Amino acid sequence: MNNPSNPFRASALAMLVGGMLVCGYASAALITFDTVVTGSTSFGFDGDGDGTNDVIFTTTDPSGFNTFGPGTNMTFIHEPGLEGTSLLNPDLRVDFLRRATGSLTFGFALDSFVSDPAYFASIRVFDASATEIANAAQQGEFTITVPPSGLSSYPEGQISLAFAGEAAYATFDFTSTFGRYIIDDLEGTFGSTERPPLPEPATLALLGLGLAGLGFSRRKKA
Repeated sequence: MNNPSNPFRASALAMLVGGMLVCGYASAALITFDTVVTGSTSFGFDGDGDGTNDVIFTTTDPSGFNTFGPGTNMTFIHEPGLEGTSLLNPDLRVDFLRRATGSLTFGFALDSFVSDPAYFASIRVFDASATEIANAAQQGEFTITVPPSGLSSYPEGQISLAFAGEAAYATFDFTSTFGRYIIDDLEGTFGSTERPPLPEPATLALLGLGLAGLGFSRRKKA
């Protein structure tokens, strides 16, 4: 019964090995934002060390990101983090060029002196077809910090969001009294070099324009 030449068994083994080659061995990674450059409008993360970013965060704010925020008396923020304006729509975008799977977790703080239902962080996750596959929102709260101790300097929180399928990108929005937010310690599974990369947003836009132009040209000739 344990026949190594069994064609069914050989086929199953080939499918297993093929799946492993296609999917690769992805593991969870933690993005700490410790190397963010103040004033930059993008930040890249190369999780597998191949010289190509797997994750890219972008803002449309011409002033770019800051690296400083609420200070050391916080639970979910360990500066430097990714700090920016909460007056955009969306405030922040992250592209997973080799996709993300499973879940995303991140800490956030809001530039407010009060905790209020009107001040919160939210995230929406999309697949490669721009279909929303998950979302979550959470109000910022004052936490008890140890050390030093006592309440955190600003309202904060941590969002953990599980999703099925593969995420191509996500958007973040924040509301706060003074129009600023900071996020830190984003954790997720972001693919590996075995996964073919997704085109960057600018490439997708150019491709769409090219296809549209091709269709227009064909209709004109007809």
